[in-house]
Amino acid sequence: MTATFHKRDALPSALVAGGCALALLLAGAAVPAWSQTAAPMPDVAQKRSVPAAAAKELVVEQTQPAKASDPNGSDAVAPSFDSRPDTAIIPAQSLLQARRDRGVLFKVTPPPAVPLPAEVATQPAAAPPAAAAASPPPVRPSYLLGTIHFGSPEEQGIDYAVLEKVLGETDNFVNEVDVNSAWTPDFDAYRWLPVQTPLEGMIGKDDMRMAQALLPTVRPQDLQRMKPWAVLALLEARGESAGDTSMDARLQAMAAARGKHLIHLETLQQQLQALDCVPAGEHAPVLDERLRKSWILRIESAEAMAYYRSRNLDAWLASIDRMEGLSDSARAVEQRSRICLLEDRNARWIGPLETVLQDGPSLVAVGAIHLTGNDGLIARLRRDGYTVEAVPF
Repeated sequence: MTATFHKRDALPSALVAGGCALALLLAGAAVPAWSQTAAPMPDVAQKRSVPAAAAKELVVEQTQPAKASDPNGSDAVAPSFDSRPDTAIIPAQSLLQARRDRGVLFKVTPPPAVPLPAEVATQPAAAPPAAAAASPPPVRPSYLLGTIHFGSPEEQGIDYAVLEKVLGETDNFVNEVDVNSAWTPDFDAYRWLPVQTPLEGMIGKDDMRMAQALLPTVRPQDLQRMKPWAVLALLEARGESAGDTSMDARLQAMAAARGKHLIHLETLQQQLQALDCVPAGEHAPVLDERLRKSWILRIESAEAMAYYRSRNLDAWLASIDRMEGLSDSARAVEQRSRICLLEDRNARWIGPLETVLQDGPSLVAVGAIHLTGNDGLIARLRRDGYTVEAVPF
């Protein structure tokens, strides 16, 4: 059977929020908002370093207009967790740069073109005066957009009319993977467990009952076949289903309608390999711990949306890196997932991405967590001489 994707990625917390654009679709189920039958949320102040009041504020912030109170030009201020015991002291210069970089839309200008050695060797000793006086044509910048793979445009603070104008200034649209990629039966092994190894045998009956309660529209026989990463992908997206209105699908459709050249940084199989890089048997204990503290997933989903809406990707990545509620062994598994889903893919993408940026103006849309951090795309571009500036959005 062949299916076509019309719907919508390191640790699992980064999986849906900013890692894999097709994670929810690949999970193989459409799930509504958090079920009313889910277990009640305990006192989060006793379970996490995030105060209960702070977590509540994050949820409220998602439904309110951003406050224009940042003196450094940001349209919104990220939630503050200075009460957390692990809050680091950041040098003033680094803090100022972080504030300047706050955003999800960035203008990218390539470095000046440098002649190749062979070109230099063939140039005349002295250029004619007219040639020397000629100035190079102005460089048309590209744009880098960090996406989030769940939530509504209102929650995200995304104005598609603005993005359409940005798209109109470019020649190419670049994203992670073609959202219309054809599915082949060979791909099933990346998301489904063998029939003889059901999920319940890995996580136990109690966890299975909790997973079914949190994902009530997933058929029990399908849930039994889903790999742990696929279950986590659905849980971390607040149980939302993917669709044509997802940010990634909507942007690609908009670019196609405007006749833009579509470029994809990886194939569907490469993305599947990244999602499934940790064996299911080793990933199952992570799902077990997440299901036993399912309220943490809900808080982290609220945090993710609040950080995205406030355009504070550095703080979002720091929140992900804390890996709240996980044991040391589970954190080690998550770190392996992180390398597959973020660092390895960023390293693979940067060469083709820079080639596209040098060839012509482009709008590049990838998961927001791919942009930030020392190994993120923004830092990599700057190290290679590109100018990257946050655009108010």
